[in-house]
Amino acid sequence: MIGLQKRQKANLALAISAVGFLGTLPVSGFWGGLFHHGFLAATVGGLADWFAVTAIFRKPLGISYRTDILRRNRQRIMDSLVTFASDDLLSVDNIMQVVQEQDAAGLLVEYLEHRGGRMRLVETVEETAVRLVNALDSAFLATELESALKEGLKVFPFEQTAVDSLRILAEDPHSHRLIKALAEIAQRVLESPALREVLEENVRLLRKEYEGESAGRAFVLSSLGLTDEHIVEILCERLQRRLEELLSDEEETYAAVQKGFTALLDTLGKDPAIQEALHTWKDGLMQRVSLVPFLKRWIDGNVKGMRPFWLFEFDAFVNAKVDAFVQSNPWRRRFDSLVKRFLAEELQKHHALIPGLIRERLGELSDEALVSFVESKVQDDLQMIRINGALVGSLVGMGLFLLVTLAEGIG
Repeated sequence: MIGLQKRQKANLALAISAVGFLGTLPVSGFWGGLFHHGFLAATVGGLADWFAVTAIFRKPLGISYRTDILRRNRQRIMDSLVTFASDDLLSVDNIMQVVQEQDAAGLLVEYLEHRGGRMRLVETVEETAVRLVNALDSAFLATELESALKEGLKVFPFEQTAVDSLRILAEDPHSHRLIKALAEIAQRVLESPALREVLEENVRLLRKEYEGESAGRAFVLSSLGLTDEHIVEILCERLQRRLEELLSDEEETYAAVQKGFTALLDTLGKDPAIQEALHTWKDGLMQRVSLVPFLKRWIDGNVKGMRPFWLFEFDAFVNAKVDAFVQSNPWRRRFDSLVKRFLAEELQKHHALIPGLIRERLGELSDEALVSFVESKVQDDLQMIRINGALVGSLVGMGLFLLVTLAEGIG
């Protein structure tokens, strides 16, 4: 729009000059001659500049000699533009001079802290990590983990740990809680009919073994009313009473039980056969049991997926690293140096692509498009040349008229 207004002004200036020239033809006298020669020179200057400006882009009045300059010299102009842009304007030194003035780390911090970059960075890193983990072979990982776990279990002092655990259980308050728990379990077991049946069966077998072929022993037991059921009842009552004393923290009963329990655990802890049995059991268990199915299910259910268990800690780790970068001047200087060194190296390696890119872009423009593009960029300045040509021409014409008039007057 501005270019069009300038062109209209230039055309108006030329039209005024031409009309003024024609209008002052019949006028005589000093002032008539002065204006007539001024309008004449303005018309000549305006026409000359119009012709020159128009000749750059097209053929004025159909004249082809030395006109339509842009189309006729397209290749030469393009070569000059490409050379200027790539070797001078966009040279490595010029580009890096601009880059060196920038604070790459500061720009990154601004983006991270105030442009939503932190959230986008965390989301990108998180998505990448999840995709990488989900792409892993669960069966292969489970096999590798099983091998590592079994190697670790081989050197793990399981036998000594079991012995140490027994010794810990023999100490208060662990032994007190354990004895009470066992007593409560024993009470419930004593109340079960199944135990009564088992006890009665064992008492019957013992009774037969005791009586044997002796009728006297059978008579004594019978006369005392010691039937199998009665013996079991007496046994259960006595056990129940002792358990109640134990649960009520009756000192003597608890002390006796605790002493026996401690002695049992201590004996078990010192028994080499127990340690050997535990070692044999551990080796056999590791040979028999395969951890691969369990580990594979655990990996698929916990390590993989869209929201695995490690994701929260991973996000916290990424955010902590971002905070460290933002607050650390040495890190920021190192990042700035790395970015600029990387850009310089890449520019050195790929600078030869710039002329080709510029030439390719210019080559996409048709002659008409190129003319329109260049004309749109310089239209205002060119139209001002026309206006100035008319003004300067009018001043020169009037100046010459004055000189001629003065010369004639002196002569």
